[in-house]
Amino acid sequence: MKYKLLLIIALLFIYASSCGDDPIDEPFDYAAQALKDNDSLVKYMQEHFLNQDGELEEITNNEPAIYDDLNLFEETVTLTRGDEDIDYTLYHYVSEQGLYDQPERVDRANVIYKGFKLDGEVFDRNDYGLWVDLFGGVISGWSYGIIHFKSGEKTDLGDGTFSYSDTGKGILFIPSGLAYSNNGTADILPNESIIFYIELNEVFYMDHDEDTVYSRFEDINEDGKYSDDDTDEDGIPNYLDDDDDGDGVLTKDEDADGDGDPRNDDADADDIPDYLDSDTP
Repeated sequence: MKYKLLLIIALLFIYASSCGDDPIDEPFDYAAQALKDNDSLVKYMQEHFLNQDGELEEITNNEPAIYDDLNLFEETVTLTRGDEDIDYTLYHYVSEQGLYDQPERVDRANVIYKGFKLDGEVFDRNDYGLWVDLFGGVISGWSYGIIHFKSGEKTDLGDGTFSYSDTGKGILFIPSGLAYSNNGTADILPNESIIFYIELNEVFYMDHDEDTVYSRFEDINEDGKYSDDDTDEDGIPNYLDDDDDGDGVLTKDEDADGDGDPRNDDADADDIPDYLDSDTP
């Protein structure tokens, strides 16, 4: 009996010791990863140039690095991760600006693209043009990057298909935090930065709530977020609210002059359009 008791005590001690060695899950350090991502992207751009075909190639004979090209631009994109605001650096290179419509983040875009990793491995491509929702339908790197280009000339080929010319073309250098972050995908590792060649064919202005005001015009405070504009404070952002001022009259019915645009109707001349003014007589 005595030996059995000693054995039980020994087993309990071993179990307790092993539990004490279990690793503690540390919260993911998004800010540190953002810095690592930027370092890897900068290094890549310093070591690659654009060849005659407009594609990135490793520098071997003192070719000019794309990092020093005046058509390369960077911007800071701030996203909330957990309880922190994290600054990410997104780079876009403009090969051709395009001619016509420039999308906002709440619009749809028809895009030709090729996505690849920093080691050159291609993980996705579309050579014909794919319609995507830039707000919630794509990674943040696309949502913030594609808005820097314009659409091209659309030609109806008469057989149900179209061709495009003079399109916006360029490259997006996307940190992992604006891509698939620390989750990754089946083809992309966690914390892996990626690159896209993109061509913007066409833009479709979205009206999410069908109130006749394009969603791109419902960013009242012009901070580019769209979800924080809620004129009647009913918990529904304006771009999803068909009665923005909560006066019981649908936004589309506050178009007094009937020109299809409620934004230029101001019955009481207080510089607040009727559709945003609950005091409109």
